[in-house]
Amino acid sequence: MDRDSVSLQRAVELHLAEHGFPPDGGIGERWVVVGLGPVPICFPNTRARRLATPIHDLNHVLSGYGHDALGEAEIGAWELGGGCERYWAAWVLNWSALLPGVVRAPKRLLRAFARGRRTGNLYGARLEKVRQRPVTELRHELGLDEDHRVRTRDAVLFTGVVCLAPVVALIPGVAALVTSPLWLAAGAHRRHRSAATP
Repeated sequence: MDRDSVSLQRAVELHLAEHGFPPDGGIGERWVVVGLGPVPICFPNTRARRLATPIHDLNHVLSGYGHDALGEAEIGAWELGGGCERYWAAWVLNWSALLPGVVRAPKRLLRAFARGRRTGNLYGARLEKVRQRPVTELRHELGLDEDHRVRTRDAVLFTGVVCLAPVVALIPGVAALVTSPLWLAAGAHRRHRSAATP
């Protein structure tokens, strides 16, 4: 099946199944399990995250970024470049996801950030309409099928974003630490995925 010719809704359903995610993308889970190297940490699956996750999953399909640590860092940079509107959980988690990627592949993240500044993403879109449209049509409309050159302004802004990443990453880090007695008791950390979850 040509994934690009199907509706975005069908493409995201196939995408979630292929990557071992539940059909709802995990929004029904009480805890978010994130792989920090070999160590899983958990933090509460807040209402704010549950609102942002379906959009993030649609953005994965459109952007083509993966679900490993580097892929999550790239889509984090791309979504930050395009903005996350009022979805504060997306801002925080995307910023937090940058750190592993900046260490491994800073140029890839810079390119993703610049691409996001040129294309935008689905935060703020009318999801009930875009879900029914073909993937190829949406990619073309956003400009995701074009090459986007990194400009000096992109590099300057990205440097500022990266400098703030360790500070913003403290938010989910502190949440994980404070709630650790609860998620350890619930055994949530045993549902560790090799890929970082947004």
